[in-house]
Amino acid sequence: MSDLLKSTLVALMLVLLALALNAGVFGASWRWDDTQILLHAHQYSIWQDFTRPEIWQQFSPANLTPLLILSFEVDLILFGLNPVAFYLHQVLALASGAFMLFICLRLWCDNFFAIVGAVLFLAGLPVMLVAEQLMTRHYAEGLVLALLALYGFVRHLRTGQRSALVLAVIMYALACTAKEVYVPLPALLLFLPEGGTRRRIRAVLPFFAVTVFYALWRFHMLSTFSGGYADSSSYLSEAFIAQVLQSFAGFPALLIGPRWPLAIFLYLALLVGYLFIRRRTSWLSLLTMALVLLPLAPLVSSPGITLADRYLFVVWAALSYSIAYLANTVCLSVLDHNGRPLAAAVLTVVPLLLILVLWQSVPVRQTLADVGREFDVQGEFIWQQDASVGFVPSGNVLPGFWFVTGMRDFKAGLGAGTSPQPVVDDWYLADSGVEQLFTWQRDCECMADISVQVPQRLAEFESGLRADAPLTLRYAYQGGYFSWEFGPYPAGTYHVVSDVIGVIPAPPAGQLRATLADNAPFYLRYTSPEGWFTYSELQHIVRDGPEVSWSRE
Repeated sequence: MSDLLKSTLVALMLVLLALALNAGVFGASWRWDDTQILLHAHQYSIWQDFTRPEIWQQFSPANLTPLLILSFEVDLILFGLNPVAFYLHQVLALASGAFMLFICLRLWCDNFFAIVGAVLFLAGLPVMLVAEQLMTRHYAEGLVLALLALYGFVRHLRTGQRSALVLAVIMYALACTAKEVYVPLPALLLFLPEGGTRRRIRAVLPFFAVTVFYALWRFHMLSTFSGGYADSSSYLSEAFIAQVLQSFAGFPALLIGPRWPLAIFLYLALLVGYLFIRRRTSWLSLLTMALVLLPLAPLVSSPGITLADRYLFVVWAALSYSIAYLANTVCLSVLDHNGRPLAAAVLTVVPLLLILVLWQSVPVRQTLADVGREFDVQGEFIWQQDASVGFVPSGNVLPGFWFVTGMRDFKAGLGAGTSPQPVVDDWYLADSGVEQLFTWQRDCECMADISVQVPQRLAEFESGLRADAPLTLRYAYQGGYFSWEFGPYPAGTYHVVSDVIGVIPAPPAGQLRATLADNAPFYLRYTSPEGWFTYSELQHIVRDGPEVSWSRE
């Protein structure tokens, strides 16, 4: 069987596996950030997203990922507002990532173990969660581009083909526009055990040239070289480093679940076997780990890495590659010494790891799919209803309220009519003036009419409200950062409440990089441990305005 036929069969197998593992997403609709991406793609040209900071920062002041917008725009042109086609694109992108992982593994591994790595990748929780969230497509497409760059680079070193190097550099440049996590790739290429050192350095220079150009472009577009949502001035503090280490230590549990110690034991067994065979430390592995993990550090403090979702996507790709590579090295070395029983024992590690991975992936993925269903139903409600009715966004939609505003503005931009009024807090209920009020019901996965409950809701609101309770706030929105200090209560909870921003929980003090509408209104709500609550006077976000202080004694 020719290599081309083998590769074609493997590609077909991976596509079918990806479709089987992610069949549930084809009943999904728009979720999370999807509506804002659709709105942005509708309002602006892709050229503006690549060249005009004031345009791009309307979508994100913290990350530079215009390839994501381009990907959505291509789907809009080809398929219109058909979410099934968008999700098919998403799953095929993941299958393509698995196939490129197979192709790159095959550079150094047997076909069987290359397939193992690709299958393990598709079964991982981060991959399944990316399949559920269209807004994370740039991680999948960025991985495909980065692996194409890796393959082209090695191909050039082995054959001398300049076209392979040119293609690799182009793929790397595109990967950078997909997601920042792929920017450090040239540092990995520099130390690959391929070709002579001088030849490898010459080959990698164009990649570093792209990295420099990317850094300048990024500074032009975002006015910063760093990423993430937290203030970069805290990155070298002891508290931040301790927080990063604590978060990273929790990755095995996020990826594998409560059985993570067994998975760690199996992985360490492969690693020890590999080190015994090679009798030396793999500095390339340590470098890869650093390049994969360090870009995640800015995300630890905000928004936090509490789920094995897109943030651990590249980590999981690297682990899948590592497991396949280690198993290949150990197993083939044992077989060379006629150790078939030991080789069989090594091979059992692979299905055990796969079982552990699926044991975690399937239920957690279902939990996220259930949350996604809330967005599906409420998005459809917004699209079909008009301003004569109101609805109470569900608890999972409120923190991501720009899903609601994105759907509303996108609908208006297409001339499809008005949208129902969101009642984000009972503070707004009395003044809403809507004829009917609906809310999400989990038992029927539908929007239920709760108009008859409005008088009771208002009565309970009045009984819990302490309008004269002390409350203080100090805030500013400068340079794309929203900083705040709320008081005077050390216990209880604070929320920023807005019919434009949504309802966002906040600690008593902090700073966050965010995209906020200029002059957006909001109230500060404090809820005491006893259950009573109070509100500030109406406040307004003023971009790059002076710090605002307000208090009620």
